[in-house]
Amino acid sequence: MEGGGGADGELGAGPEPEPRIALPPLGPGAPLGYLHVLWQREEPAGKTPARRLRRAARLHRRLGPTGKEAHALKRLREAANSNDLDTVQQLLEDGTDPCAADDKGRTALHFASCNGNDHIVRLLLDHGADPNQRDGLGNTPLHLAACTNHVPVITTLLRGGARVDALDRAGRTPLHLAKSKLNILQEGFSHSLEAVRLEVKQIIQMLREYLDRLGRHEQKEQLDDLCSRLQMTSTKEQVDEVTDLLASFTSLSLQMQKMDNR
Repeated sequence: MEGGGGADGELGAGPEPEPRIALPPLGPGAPLGYLHVLWQREEPAGKTPARRLRRAARLHRRLGPTGKEAHALKRLREAANSNDLDTVQQLLEDGTDPCAADDKGRTALHFASCNGNDHIVRLLLDHGADPNQRDGLGNTPLHLAACTNHVPVITTLLRGGARVDALDRAGRTPLHLAKSKLNILQEGFSHSLEAVRLEVKQIIQMLREYLDRLGRHEQKEQLDDLCSRLQMTSTKEQVDEVTDLLASFTSLSLQMQKMDNR
């Protein structure tokens, strides 16, 4: 038994009542104020100053991370906005919440989607980021990826659970974006063969994911055929042919979508 009992520590006596603590009013400084009150409490006899310091340190570790956590959340959004993949990865591995938003409702995923950084988008989704979280203006990450024409990011967000009915403010879908992109490719501006093939492949992947989520499996199979044809191309003419077929497919799908919405 610690502390050598004396008359006040007789076994027959009931437990001593806990001293009443007048807690400070709750507010921004409440955790630190509460910690200060705990430090001021009189310790039972026999406890050494070292033990008291250790207990205070444990409490400080529990109450202190609030400020550090807020700083980490801000750093995560800034890292996503500046395409700093290494910092994003480190903060996520440290347990930083990917769904935390700034005062405008923007999360790290909003920034990464707007910037078109597919690697960071995938990393955030893998760590639990919500692809349907809206910012203060009502935009989801999918909206931002669509209005900035980032096809691979749209595909990643759809695979990550983004709602297919989340249209942008003009009512556009990935089909509209695909049509716009294909029109540019068909204009024949100075794109290398590999660049055109890659862009067509990305558009096909986006549409496959989108139509699959809509339950349009027949159309998805047509896209699978186009993807196979694209892989067999070796000349610009062959790639252009697939591009034209994809443009026709997209226009037809848009017409079907309009009819379904009537």
